[in-house]
Amino acid sequence: MAIIKGSARQTTAVERVDEGAEVYLRMLRDGSMGVTDLIALWSLEGRVFTSSLGAATTPVTFGAGTLDTTEFDLHVAIPSSVVIIPLEFTVNFDLYGTALVVELALQYGTGSVTGSGTADIPPSSNAIAGLSSACTVTWAAAAGTALTTVVNEFWHDGIQLGSNVTTRTTLRSQTKFTYLAKDTGVLQVIGPSQQLVGWASSNAGVGFGRFVYAELPKSAVA
Repeated sequence: MAIIKGSARQTTAVERVDEGAEVYLRMLRDGSMGVTDLIALWSLEGRVFTSSLGAATTPVTFGAGTLDTTEFDLHVAIPSSVVIIPLEFTVNFDLYGTALVVELALQYGTGSVTGSGTADIPPSSNAIAGLSSACTVTWAAAAGTALTTVVNEFWHDGIQLGSNVTTRTTLRSQTKFTYLAKDTGVLQVIGPSQQLVGWASSNAGVGFGRFVYAELPKSAVA
C-alpha cells in the first residue's frame, strides 16, 4: 500500500517556494489533507485581514451626495511587495438621508491618492501567526485623487428608493449591501502598487462598513 507523506503546516511554518519546486503535500496538524477551502487555509495561515468602520452603537458618516470618484468611502493602497484578494465588502446603512438613489461600487487601478480619513490597522485572522497587513486602509476619506487608470470595476450595487426617507424605521427596502467573492466564483488579484477604492453613496448615509481581504506575497501569484 502506498503511503502519502505530508507536511503538517498551517501558520508560521508555511513555506512559499519558487514556481515548479517540489513540495510536500500540505496537511493540517490533525493529519487532514490540505484540500480545505482556499480561504479557510489562508485564514489559518493568518493572511486574511478584516478592516471595519464604526463599532457597536457608534456608526459613521459616509460620503454625502452622488458617487464621487475622488471621495472614497474605502481606499486601500497596496505596496509593491504584496497583492490582495477582496473577499467581502459589506455596508449596513442606519440612515440614508433624503436621496432617492443609493449607489455602491468597488474598483481598482492606479494613480489614486486618498484624502484624510479614518485610518485602520486590520487584524489578522490568526492572532498568533504574527502577520500584519502591508496595506494602508482608509475609510470615509475627504476628497483625494481619483484613479487615473481604472483596471476593473468588479462590483456595483444600489437601489432606487422611490420616495424620500430619512430613517431606517420608515424605510421599507434594503439596508445592507454585500460583495462576496464566493458568490461570483472569481478571485480578483489586485496589486502590486495598485489601489482598491470603494463607495457607499447616498444623500446623508450613516452606518457601518467591513472589508475582508486576503494578502499574499507577490511571489505567491506571479
